[in-house]
Amino acid sequence: MSSRAKLASLCLASLIGWATPYATVAAAHVMGRIRDSQVLTLGYMDGFAPFSSGNEQAPQGYAVELCRAVAERLRQTPGFAGLQVRWRALPEQEVARSLSEGQVDLFCTPAVETLARRKTLDFSIPVFTSGLAAMVRRDAPATLLGPLNGRAGDSGPRWRATINAGLSKHSFAVLQGTVSSDWARQRIRQLGLQSTLQEVPTYQEGVRRVAAREVDAFLGDRMVLLAYQAGQAEREQLWVPDRLFDMHQVALAMARGDEDFRLLVDSALSQALAGQRGEELYTRYLGPQSAQDRLLQGLYPLPD
Repeated sequence: MSSRAKLASLCLASLIGWATPYATVAAAHVMGRIRDSQVLTLGYMDGFAPFSSGNEQAPQGYAVELCRAVAERLRQTPGFAGLQVRWRALPEQEVARSLSEGQVDLFCTPAVETLARRKTLDFSIPVFTSGLAAMVRRDAPATLLGPLNGRAGDSGPRWRATINAGLSKHSFAVLQGTVSSDWARQRIRQLGLQSTLQEVPTYQEGVRRVAAREVDAFLGDRMVLLAYQAGQAEREQLWVPDRLFDMHQVALAMARGDEDFRLLVDSALSQALAGQRGEELYTRYLGPQSAQDRLLQGLYPLPD
């Protein structure tokens, strides 16, 4: 399965859908284990560009670079000068177990931190804010573009009755069987919109329908939509507004219980995400920062 097909099949409403039913086996003393072996094992999932993709010899992506910053910080710590980095590509179903059993020290594909996952795993500071967004054609009517981009007297990430006129009588596509579908149906019903909602099996199909003018907008995870836009022949005619209708922060997961390792990870990420270094890294993988992106990214690093 190609990286793009794999990305679409998982539906990144929360970026990663793995559960954490495993007990914490090797939670504590991560730093001691790494010091003894002089090996930092970094896990990731292929096919999650722009966050993580590629083979174990040369993975790449925004979150992969953040994990390299963690390795760099660890090498500067006494006792870790000879540190080697080992990358391990993980299938979705092995992520939680590999972390909890100490087979992987840090997972370099961002995930949503939930209360259920915190029962067995720890998480870094946030590294990105994702959420539900829309893809449209740039030549869509202003009555649709304005509300979708938050220019209808509504400053928050939500729909109000004041924008009904802009959204009514338009057609929307959503990924079948996802929270995006449930959310869209609920909002259309609550606001009494005369809109049609089509469910599609994949992101690829949703994007195709927008490009072919079969629907007016496709709702999905913003970063996945941006990745698909970049791969379309019609990419100049497509647009993903900044506005998020639902937000969730994502972070890097690790085994639960070693506060020293978590502190080192957070220190490295705070340095990598802050200031010009953070903006350059963001731009390299995610494109130019909007005012909203810059505001959100500025909230993540912790002060010294």
